[in-house]
Amino acid sequence: MPPAPGPPGSYPAAEVSLRSASPESFAIVDVSSGELLGATEAARAHSTVHEGAVYLHLGRSYEVRELDLDRRRALVSPFEGDWYTQPKRQTDTEIVRLLDRRQTLGVTLSFGEVSVTDTVLAYQRRRLSDHAQVDLISLELPPTSFSTQALWFELPVGDRPAGELDEWLPLEALLGALHATEHAQIAVLPLIAMCDRWDIGGLSTNYHPQTGAPTIFVYDGHPGGIGIARTAFARFEELCDDARALIAECPCASGCPSCVQSPKCGNLNEPLSKAGAVGLLERMLHAAGEPAVPAGL
Repeated sequence: MPPAPGPPGSYPAAEVSLRSASPESFAIVDVSSGELLGATEAARAHSTVHEGAVYLHLGRSYEVRELDLDRRRALVSPFEGDWYTQPKRQTDTEIVRLLDRRQTLGVTLSFGEVSVTDTVLAYQRRRLSDHAQVDLISLELPPTSFSTQALWFELPVGDRPAGELDEWLPLEALLGALHATEHAQIAVLPLIAMCDRWDIGGLSTNYHPQTGAPTIFVYDGHPGGIGIARTAFARFEELCDDARALIAECPCASGCPSCVQSPKCGNLNEPLSKAGAVGLLERMLHAAGEPAVPAGL
């Protein structure tokens, strides 16, 4: 039996966005002209088109006047101010299903399905001319969640095998080293997975409740996953080597946008430790023969 016809005037292509891999999207409308500029995935809307955000489209800047959560649209208008915006958000990851695991570079490396929950707390305005902070403006937005694929690796500490992090990296410096390592891996991953940096998300923590250890997550930024984390899992050793080279060969003193700072960091690039990341990655690359003990999920 042929499928029932849709509503008058409907057609299948209308359900497919050319800008988004997800049918759950927010329209972006220029209120000065009524033009539909495009769409953004629902999972990204709170971060990219929140009220006050500066949105770029075809080389032109727009300021978001309103994010209408009920009608799933962002209303924008042309913008010529001397600043850009960066959201500050809290991200949590929950491991839903383990699909693969192996021991490599002295860590426990896993691949699987995760649920990512983002809460946008505020946004920072920075001057275009010198990137100096202008102000930090609070937002009240509900959390958003999506399911995707991720790799994560657990680092040895405490009562785990010799060579634990806490033997050479003080606790107060640990989070900065993990955070900088995560950023560097996300920076080089597009060269391995043939994707865009904005297609990738990440989280680093000095303690994850499911792994019981310092853990770094790198996940596909699209609901359901599009194969980026799977590629990173298969080529993890190359990913770590490229990340180490990126940081070590950068001439900056303590970290910059060319190595460990990220334009999409939800923590506004704090804290970061360039030296800690180099040390961590070098120890991993030299520890291929010292596998870590797997942690229970």
